[in-house]
Amino acid sequence: MMTRAAFRGCAGRTAIAVSIVVGAGLHAPVYAQEGAPAPVAQVDNSVIIVTARRRAENLQDVPIAVTAVDAQTLTDLRVTKAEDLEALEPTFSVSPASGYVNKNVYSLRGIRPTEAIYGQDPTVAIYFADVVQSPAQGSNLGFYDLENVQILKGPQGTLFGRNTVGGAVLMTPRKPGAEFAVNGMVGFGEWGLFETELGIDIPLSPTFAVRLAGRTIDSDGYQTNVAQGPFFGTKLGGEETRSVRATIVGDLTDSIQHTLIATYDKKDTNGRLQVLQAVNPANNFIRCYDGPGNPVGGSAGLCAIEAARGLTLPSAFDAVTRAEGRDVHDVESDIPNYDNVEAWSVTSNTVAELSDNLTFKAILNYREVDSEAQIDLDSTQIRRILTSEDQTADLRHHSVELQLQGSSLADRLQWVLGGFYYHEQGTESSPGYFFEALLPGANPIEQKAIADNTSYSVFAQGSFKLTDQLTLTAGARMNWDRKKLTLLTKTAGRCALVVSNPDGTRAPLPNNACSLPLEDNFSQPTGTVSIDYKITPDLLVYATSRLGYRSGGFNLRADIPEEYEPFKPETVIDVEGGVKADYYVGPVRMRSNLAVYHQWYDDIQRTVAVENAGGSPGSSVVNAASATVFGIELQQSIEPVEGLTIDASYAFTKPEFEDYQDPFTMVDLSDTPFVFTPRHAVNLRATVEQPLSGDNGTLRLTGNAAWQDEVWINALHTSEIIAQHPPAVLPLLKQSAYWVFDFSAGWNNVLGSNFDLQAYVRNAFNEDYKVGGIQLYTGATGFIAAAYGPPRQAGVQLRFRF
Repeated sequence: MMTRAAFRGCAGRTAIAVSIVVGAGLHAPVYAQEGAPAPVAQVDNSVIIVTARRRAENLQDVPIAVTAVDAQTLTDLRVTKAEDLEALEPTFSVSPASGYVNKNVYSLRGIRPTEAIYGQDPTVAIYFADVVQSPAQGSNLGFYDLENVQILKGPQGTLFGRNTVGGAVLMTPRKPGAEFAVNGMVGFGEWGLFETELGIDIPLSPTFAVRLAGRTIDSDGYQTNVAQGPFFGTKLGGEETRSVRATIVGDLTDSIQHTLIATYDKKDTNGRLQVLQAVNPANNFIRCYDGPGNPVGGSAGLCAIEAARGLTLPSAFDAVTRAEGRDVHDVESDIPNYDNVEAWSVTSNTVAELSDNLTFKAILNYREVDSEAQIDLDSTQIRRILTSEDQTADLRHHSVELQLQGSSLADRLQWVLGGFYYHEQGTESSPGYFFEALLPGANPIEQKAIADNTSYSVFAQGSFKLTDQLTLTAGARMNWDRKKLTLLTKTAGRCALVVSNPDGTRAPLPNNACSLPLEDNFSQPTGTVSIDYKITPDLLVYATSRLGYRSGGFNLRADIPEEYEPFKPETVIDVEGGVKADYYVGPVRMRSNLAVYHQWYDDIQRTVAVENAGGSPGSSVVNAASATVFGIELQQSIEPVEGLTIDASYAFTKPEFEDYQDPFTMVDLSDTPFVFTPRHAVNLRATVEQPLSGDNGTLRLTGNAAWQDEVWINALHTSEIIAQHPPAVLPLLKQSAYWVFDFSAGWNNVLGSNFDLQAYVRNAFNEDYKVGGIQLYTGATGFIAAAYGPPRQAGVQLRFRF
């Protein structure tokens, strides 16, 4: 942390100011990178170096919305996955796709996809070492041995161009040090947690160094299966994670540096189940019959079927009653559950200084991701109401990005030119069962899709100093996408892909030719323009506007001609303006950040729930709506006394559909709420550092509190569907406002040694809160189930370095 005198030198002329973009607080420097060279030296400890415009700059000097989280904060709050970042950025949210822990849906500033499946690109891209992590499976890996994490908010139309209409999350891995060093961690915690981490810096020569890093996490899980049967008492919500990373940095010549990063991550989980909350009594599929009257599908009903299996409480209604009377982390399932993902990648990053004013950069990557999952989606011990069984997915992607960076006109013009190529190919297989006992002729459901997608673009951006204080920035990108999707869907062994015949009739494809290829091309120009004025060295005002693009595609679940039609791209245009400054109020050191923005969200891709043949749940993807999002973001950092830092963040987000009609009935749906988007959200964090006498180390205490307003939690619901729910059921479609508190207490350099000891507690007051779920009360399945976030967890970590 810098001295007060140093801070006054750069900030003393500004008495009171507010700032825009984001504040990373008054912590040690972090580096927000977008295809950036290695971090440069900081001027002092308040300067945060970013390269979001492809060159190293002080964050306080650039009109880019970034929340930067340094390595110390990641350690203090035990950030091991993307969901943990929600407590640090109020506009960022993560929800599991239908309860799958390794398939996340990300949201920033209200911009969120309906779900995470092949064929539908994300709205918020996850980047590791400047390379996009695709698909959703596996995007939550690699949260260890990081220099920092950065969250770029708003559409990134030029320098990040691929499907970043909401923003981007960047993970920057730690680079090799110049001297041989070892650092590590051993940790223990509740739920049988045992974790380790190790990093080794190996300088092989003055110009060649290697860093090896790895991490393991083992835990039993916090959920208990209380269903009758062979799986009674088993644990869920645990994991077995193994990660290894090698980073090699070499100066090939005096002007060429090459970085090679190889990663391997494997995360096996025993699933995370949902909790049944309600059953629709009017739904014949789910209704429990105590006798042979009114049989469904030729069956005597679920009660009789389950009674024959020896279950004394078989009905879904009984399952709701049981769930209401127990802890939300006691769950029911009649099958083994798992959700596993494995990924490896190789990234090559070459930077060549062609001259004092010209740099060439090449980023090449190859990555493979494989996943498998089996989840009891109906959350009951009743056999196969709705179950995914042995779902698998594999994806291979490679990318090439070339950049030419330079300065001209006596350094008044800073510019970057580039090109990007990306190709992905993979298969997602989604077998499952829908009321297997009652509809034996319609099971199992086998959905399989083969994706083959290509994207390429060219871009240019420049910043020109009109005066020493006034800078104009403009950039443009041209994007082209080719999407191919081959559908192979069967139900009970018969082809389920219906096509139109020349005579106007419809019929499924024959079993021996059950394959339907789909292909289309999409393109869109995107870009950015901004102007900023440095009123004083400590005070910046700016205005910016960006256009972002999310590619179109095809519906993986399509099985009738209307659903085979491609959905078009969606776009987001924003306008953002504000100021940012560092200053003192009396003796108190301050940094304030305020952002005000308005977004126009058009051709929104929405997944619409439909019923397939046999009544099984399905979906269609359409460009259904347009909307606007207005927001205000305030971040305030205060250092009232030496050693105490307080960071506060507040976000107001107001999204509204402007035009939204049911594509089939043309009913006005503009009152539909945005999901996982709280109107108000707050984050408060305080950190205290106190050196001990006699060189005995330093005490470090951190407390973090995150609050969010009420949110709707089902992306498939429209205002029309919501209105069909009884008033007593409506609260189940939401998560009410709640707080989550995290604390850590650390003793660094224990008794002057190279050991650090830390104790932490996550969700300290054991708040029960929903992170997603399946809500098909009015649909074929007729039930509501909720996925809950983890309960309180306490643990200790011992860190060392040599």
